[in-house]
Amino acid sequence: MTTVRPIVVWIMATIMSAILISGGAYAQDKTQENPQKIELDQSQKLISGWNDGLDDIDAALSDGEVSGRLLNESRAQVEKITEGSATLQSSAAERLNRLNAALGKLGEPPAEGQSEVPAVAAERSRLNDAIAEISGVIKQVELVDFRATEVSDHLARISRERFTRRILGRVDVPWDGETWGQVWSGAIELPDMVRSRYADLDLEGQIGDELAEVAPGLVLLAFIVMAALIGGEVAVLRWLPERWQHVPKEDRVSLISGTRFLFTAMVPGIALVIAYQIVNRQPDLLAGSMGDFIYQCFAALLFLLFVGAAIRSIYSPFLPGMRRAGTTATGARVVGLLSLLAAVIYASDLVLLQGATTLGTSLEIALVQSVSNVFLISVILFVCSLGVFWEHGEPDRHELWAKVERRSRRGLRIVAVLLPVLTLLGYVALARFILENLMTGLAFITSYWLLRGYARALVHTYLVKPSSPDDDGASDAVHGTLYFWLRVTIDVVMFSVAVPLAVLIFTDIAWADLLDAAEKAFIGIQVGGINFSLRAILIAILLFLAVLGVMRFFQRMLNTRVLPNTKLDEGLQHSVSAIFGYAGICLAVLLAISAAGMDLSNLAIIAGAISVGIGFGMQSIVSNFVSGLILLIERPIKVGDWIVVGADQGLVKDIRVRATEIETFDRSSVVIPNSELISNRVMNWTLKDRSGRGIIRIGVSYGSDANKVREILLEIADKRREILSYPAPQVVFMDFGASSLDFELRYFLRDIGDVLSVGSAVRFEILERFRAEGVEIPFPQQDVHFRDIDRLAAAIRDAGRGNAKPVIEAKDDVPEANAETGDGEGADPATPPSTAKDENRDKDAAARSIPDAGGDADGDGPR
Repeated sequence: MTTVRPIVVWIMATIMSAILISGGAYAQDKTQENPQKIELDQSQKLISGWNDGLDDIDAALSDGEVSGRLLNESRAQVEKITEGSATLQSSAAERLNRLNAALGKLGEPPAEGQSEVPAVAAERSRLNDAIAEISGVIKQVELVDFRATEVSDHLARISRERFTRRILGRVDVPWDGETWGQVWSGAIELPDMVRSRYADLDLEGQIGDELAEVAPGLVLLAFIVMAALIGGEVAVLRWLPERWQHVPKEDRVSLISGTRFLFTAMVPGIALVIAYQIVNRQPDLLAGSMGDFIYQCFAALLFLLFVGAAIRSIYSPFLPGMRRAGTTATGARVVGLLSLLAAVIYASDLVLLQGATTLGTSLEIALVQSVSNVFLISVILFVCSLGVFWEHGEPDRHELWAKVERRSRRGLRIVAVLLPVLTLLGYVALARFILENLMTGLAFITSYWLLRGYARALVHTYLVKPSSPDDDGASDAVHGTLYFWLRVTIDVVMFSVAVPLAVLIFTDIAWADLLDAAEKAFIGIQVGGINFSLRAILIAILLFLAVLGVMRFFQRMLNTRVLPNTKLDEGLQHSVSAIFGYAGICLAVLLAISAAGMDLSNLAIIAGAISVGIGFGMQSIVSNFVSGLILLIERPIKVGDWIVVGADQGLVKDIRVRATEIETFDRSSVVIPNSELISNRVMNWTLKDRSGRGIIRIGVSYGSDANKVREILLEIADKRREILSYPAPQVVFMDFGASSLDFELRYFLRDIGDVLSVGSAVRFEILERFRAEGVEIPFPQQDVHFRDIDRLAAAIRDAGRGNAKPVIEAKDDVPEANAETGDGEGADPATPPSTAKDENRDKDAAARSIPDAGGDADGDGPR
């Protein structure tokens, strides 16, 4: 019975309708058994009964041998005591609060020597007596709860010790042929034992009536199971591939395999669970050991349904296009059929083991059966994990899944070798425990993976993708973002469901215990003076999101409907919108903290701790935050202003909490911390208005008419609509330059943002008018003076006549350079150092007969 408990719990829990029905039934029973209000007059009787029950459990546990039935009954009794004590304590605490409130209405008791109204004194005395009585009941209930917790811990400790002894217990495995022959003979006699035991079963009495009552429902459910199995396969083979032929391959395979799993596993599973519930409601049909055997048969059949559907959906041995595993064509058939064979062996082992227990066969039969099945399933797992049946380096598969698959196959090989070794050493129970959890875990993970992929494919096909190829209302980026958040939602929901199911499957925690733990977490856990409540946290999160969403909606309305219709400039509109958004965030945070149950008066301590952190490590962040608020309120810069900060200039795009974004004229974004805009020098071209001055500098030749130049420039400026007539443009004669007469055309623009375009257009027109009017724009003029012009002219004449290049001899007044020092001491002070160096260099080159760059074309020197 205990060996298949995880399987049945897993299968029943994966069916969401069964979960809801069971949860509703449990909640209804709990409401009926534990009424909302318990009369305190019966509290002493209840407390006495609970203490007697705990005493009986302590006495039973101290006797020595404790059966499994006693453990289960004691655990159920302790749970009832705990629930009853919690209800009584809650009722007593509520009444105590009312009494204290009533006593507070009477005011403070009179001081010594003072009298009080007799009626008020009598009422005060009555309330004090009632408060003392209720306080005593609460303390007794707390003591009962403490004892119940100790007894529950004792039961859990005994269960763990029994489990450890059973799993780690070692037995002598019979390997001799005589024992195996006896086992074989006993197995052959099992049908005769069944016939002899149930030959006299009376089907005409109460059992017959119950069978006749449930037979129509069972037949209907059997037809539903057959229809789902056949219909699911027909849909996969005929209708579904054509229905989703235009869907991408990955989604198409996920949709078909998920639908196949849904029809061939979930629907028949629900029908079988309903059938078992129908049979279980009849008290005589499942009584005794026969009921355990029927229960085991239902569990094995459910296990085969789920595993068979998962194998067909993943490996798809006869439809290679629908395969989701990374196996070869041959490997899909081999691994799929072997996996199905392992599931059949495991389910048969469960049924035969329970049948042997029901019939009371010998221990050797159960032992040999366990050893045989462990060896067979180990061989199957080892063969399935061989690399010859799997693809290697397939380009279409994700690298992560390929790595997970390789490591999983490696782990299966290790387990396949470990199980026979444990069996040979005599740890048969441990080997069976590992095998049961392995088979259950593989089935659980496979079902989770199939349903997750099916949900993702449905969302991607019908909610994210546009309905037609022409539907380009949303971009691919928007689709990708939507699909990402929908995938996250699916994963969170399925993970939240899978974790409790895994706890139920792989642990001994009962469904009632799990619900009780969830209820406590939802209602709240008291830690010191703080109550951590999942309900309060969820309410706080939802309230924060709701308030923030409402404030964002009104902020968007301000930006699109209200502020654009006002006469406020763009920067002031942005400031109002930003301050409204910050106020909304603060309001949402305060309401969420209040909804979470936190006392706002305690925030002073938190604020003090944060201030210390601000003083040490967060001062720059706070400085930028405060500077951002100053920018929004004082508004030295606004959104849309043209500002210059150091080497950066551009238009202000956004003023955020920490920094301000500037878009340069190259369309690059510069993020400047707000504190720099407050503490440093900032030039704002558009602080008060958009007007600004432009200057064009131009030079004309000395022979030009200055008055004519002024008239031309003013005429050009007056024709431009972008240039203001007041203040009027003016031409300023700046200076007599080295090569030109320097003028400046100064004008004011309506929008300083047009300074470059207007300046360029005015320069084009100035150039055109100057050329038409004959006004010359001169080039820079420079006079170049040469030394020893006579010698240079003679050298040029000699070179023109074809004479050899003269060798420049050192003059008498230029001393030779010191051969050792080379520092030219004694040179003529009137001769510049550069001249002396050039002459020394030429003399040295002539002495070594090295031609210079001016030598003949046939020389070897570099040119």
